[in-house]
Amino acid sequence: MKLTVIKTLDEMRPVLKNFNASGPDPAYWVFREIEGPWKNMTVIPQGDYNGEFTKTIGHYHINPVNDELYHCVSGTGVFVFQKKHFENGVFIPKIVEEVQVKRIKPGDDIKVSGDFGHAVINTGNEPLVTYDDRVAPHSPEDYEAVAKLHGLAYYIVNNNGRVDVVPNPNYKNLKDVLLENI
Repeated sequence: MKLTVIKTLDEMRPVLKNFNASGPDPAYWVFREIEGPWKNMTVIPQGDYNGEFTKTIGHYHINPVNDELYHCVSGTGVFVFQKKHFENGVFIPKIVEEVQVKRIKPGDDIKVSGDFGHAVINTGNEPLVTYDDRVAPHSPEDYEAVAKLHGLAYYIVNNNGRVDVVPNPNYKNLKDVLLENI
């Protein structure tokens, strides 16, 4: 197993609800070349950034790829998915076709379609550990649209002990989010 990514709080700031928030640092770690059928392991510590749960930066797959499969090893959290919007064949990041938030717990598998941006959020009281089967490395372009809009379409926050969603004001025409068991 090889540690390949350490995301710091400063690297997370562009996608946080509150740019000046404090919280866990490092924000998360990614390991590659793990043993077994999986290719990567991501570890997200528990905690929050001034009420927003810890998370991965979030990204799209700008270049078409196969679907990804994630497996929750330990901890609890949610996956946020948002479907790309196209006009005349051009990707329009400020508009999303659909947003889904799905709860994950140990043993759950989550399939991510190539036409959805996504992030993993730790809503629990222990580190959230996921495996995934992505072989190709991410390109910087995968993260650009999410960073420019200061995160995905919804922030996942702690609302008096309850997991809640807060719209990101940088997106247009947000539709109701589909919440699954959060």
